[in-house]
Amino acid sequence: MQPFKYAIFGFEIGALPAEQQILARISREFLKQPMSKDTLFQWANNLEDAAPLIDQFKAKTCGSAYNVALININQLASDQELSFLLSGRVLGDPRTVFLASLRFFQGPVYSMAREKVEREAETLAATAAYGAPSCIETYAPIDLDERVPSVARLLNAYLEDEDLRAKSRQTMQSLPRISKAAELMRQSTTAFFGRRAASKTGSFPAVGGAPGSRSSGRLPKIIP
Repeated sequence: MQPFKYAIFGFEIGALPAEQQILARISREFLKQPMSKDTLFQWANNLEDAAPLIDQFKAKTCGSAYNVALININQLASDQELSFLLSGRVLGDPRTVFLASLRFFQGPVYSMAREKVEREAETLAATAAYGAPSCIETYAPIDLDERVPSVARLLNAYLEDEDLRAKSRQTMQSLPRISKAAELMRQSTTAFFGRRAASKTGSFPAVGGAPGSRSSGRLPKIIP
């Protein structure tokens, strides 16, 4: 394992139809991003393969959590499986980009992903903290050429936000008004990132709503 500063863990069911498989493409696209040179990107297609990768990472980092997770919830067996992956003793409940096609926008797995997104968005709005919550990013076979690079840029933005927070603590310099990941989400037409209206501090703006409104993060407009 090469030296690294940040770590991303990806998970996607290996039995997905080829047209729904997106994780490998995102991992390759992420290599083009600035933060990739300092980032370990691991991913697995089942829990059996995930376990040794996670154990290796924790042995290398004295039990540290991953900085970001990328989880395709299409055909994920159960919400218990998702809960296990995100738990503190496994991935460490990091900020997560959940990938899904519209046909999977229902059921307990989707509900758990949405609850995590909304909980983090509420916390950021309440505390005026710098950063962005997890999000649910939709995709379809017809738009992979657009979704793959956009998700790779979002992963990079999460890490850039973390890098800026670390530098701010060291130098006491103020952080930007809006995080890079939050800005990308605000521009997106396919990412859901919480129902909160725009924060008066600008820490985490929701898309599609005027200040003081209760508009939600944008709902997907694509067809699976």
